Parts: sequence; C-alpha cells; structure tokens
Amino acid sequence: RFSVSDPTAFSSEIVLSCDEILTRALNYLDDFFPSIYETLFEPGEEWAYWQPLNAALEQPTVPPNPQLADQCTSLSELYLMGEMEWSEGEPAINIYESAGYFGAHKDHLALTILIPLTDAHAGD
Repeated sequence: RFSVSDPTAFSSEIVLSCDEILTRALNYLDDFFPSIYETLFEPGEEWAYWQPLNAALEQPTVPPNPQLADQCTSLSELYLMGEMEWSEGEPAINIYESAGYFGAHKDHLALTILIPLTDAHAGD
C-alpha cells in the first residue's frame, strides 16, 4: 500500500496520472449519481443523518461549513478545492500479487472508490 501523496513512493507523472483517474471517477459519479454529493456531502440540516458512524461508533454531529455549499456543488469541486477528508495515507495505491484480495473496507468515511487498474484475470 502506497500513499499517492508520498513523494518517495511515485514519480510526479504517476501522481498526476492517479489524480487524473480519481478526477475522472468523481466526474462520473457527479454526472450519473449526483445524489451521492447531495446526500453525503452537501451541507444541510440532514447531513449528519446520512454519515457513517465514526471509529468510536458515534454519529458525527459537526456538519461542513454552510458556506461550502456556495463554493462546491459536486464531488469534483470538493476534491479540486481540497475539501475532501481522507483516511490516513489515502488516496492510496494497493498493489496485489497474483490472486490478491481486497477485503471489506471500512474507514468510517462516507465514500470509498476502488479503481482496479488491471483486469480481473491479470496476474493469474
């Protein structure tokens, strides 16, 4: 597992490619599933209701700054404005050997995006 923001793990070209891939994924979600932003990220009265429990199994109660709704209207804009919260060491690239496995992922954040960079049979 390598953090994309670790300057010793990857060249700047790889980091830029990862950023482009993530941006494309966020644009896709914005275009085809706008309710993800509207439900999980847009500041509003019901924001806390839709958040996953944190690591202490408590419901988050502090919503995003209401002014953020005027500045960001999509997942892509949140990302470009640096307003997304990440788990430690993420975004990351996980490298698996043949027959690698990615188990159930739970980081207590509202959205996880997994982007396979090879097909399901690569490495078999």
